[in-house]
Amino acid sequence: MRRVNLNRKRNEKGNALIELAVVSIVIIPLFFGMVGIGINLGHMNQAVQISRDVGHMYAKGVDFSQAGNQNIVIDLATGTGITTTGGNGVVTLSQVIQVYQADCNAAGYSSSQCTNLGQLVFINRIVIGNSGLRASNYGTPTSSIVNSSGNIAAADYLTNSSAVVTGTLSSEMTSAGFTLSDGAIAYLSELYLSTPDISYLGTVGSGGVYGKAVF
Repeated sequence: MRRVNLNRKRNEKGNALIELAVVSIVIIPLFFGMVGIGINLGHMNQAVQISRDVGHMYAKGVDFSQAGNQNIVIDLATGTGITTTGGNGVVTLSQVIQVYQADCNAAGYSSSQCTNLGQLVFINRIVIGNSGLRASNYGTPTSSIVNSSGNIAAADYLTNSSAVVTGTLSSEMTSAGFTLSDGAIAYLSELYLSTPDISYLGTVGSGGVYGKAVF
């Protein structure tokens, strides 16, 4: 009888190891997935907050083409690894207007010459950080029409197709009850942060997070 009990205990120990191995196949990936989601949520909150803070300052007239003001962005993004010209993130700032006939008239263009009439267009674009990580969700003006201060001349934003805002910004603003009257400017702040700290997980969203704000 004692020998039978010993054999039974040995068999139970073997079964327990097999059960642990089977459960581990599910539990371990689930654990790391939960860790990754938690870290990613933290990054997303950080991206949204930074984009709002920078966008608010941008709307208040802070000139982020100046190196000193760009360092403010880097300070706000402490811990993300972003630098003024590289690193693990990129901030894209844009000023947007809607082109009205009065704008065309002021520049001496007729309706047929003013090809961007009625469109949302960029009049300023500033990029801080690693521009190669991600482009704006709403289009990128040709670099040749953007000066060192980020400004785009009227002759270009009224006629150059690359200055036209693409994507869903127009519908997003309409849904939010945000209408641009003649002469009004929308200030758009976008931030993308790469997340190398969770890339080893291979999960969806481990490449980076995105936040934006419009003022």
